[in-house]
Amino acid sequence: MLIVAVFATLALTSCGRDPVGTRVSQTVGVTQFSTFDRVTAPNISGTTLDGAPLALQSMRGSVVVLNSWASWCLPCNDEAAALVAASKKFAGKGVEFVGLDVSDQNSSAQDFVDTYKIPYPSIVDRSGKILNSLPGVPPEALPSTLIIDRDGNIAVRIVGAVKEPKFSELISEVLAE
Repeated sequence: MLIVAVFATLALTSCGRDPVGTRVSQTVGVTQFSTFDRVTAPNISGTTLDGAPLALQSMRGSVVVLNSWASWCLPCNDEAAALVAASKKFAGKGVEFVGLDVSDQNSSAQDFVDTYKIPYPSIVDRSGKILNSLPGVPPEALPSTLIIDRDGNIAVRIVGAVKEPKFSELISEVLAE
């Protein structure tokens, strides 16, 4: 009976391993995940600020950078130039950038996009439901960024504003896999 209980416990806990990518860290900073500790990104889809449907699953095979932001978020404003520069640097190189606009009115969000000349689409997440579904990301963490590998797994989690040149280095590492 004891042996059965041990095997049942191991099966329920994935052989004793807690997937690191699902652990929420309240710490601001960068977390890189080994291929063994990565979790699959949720099926994120929605309508962009332009009114078009967008699903991250359609980008499988590319590295995807998902950045959560809001126009009223000061660190989001601070990181916008770095995100735009990185998106231009990696254009046509197998990296897709997608914004996740959280808790904004469309007019404020569009003003933010226009001000910073953001060249990639942003999914509207007015309620914050998508942001709160991201594995390992603290609830309502703005800004936050995930770098998702070609297989749809979370390779890097950044809580707080992205910083160059480290941000581009992280993208390059995932792209080189």
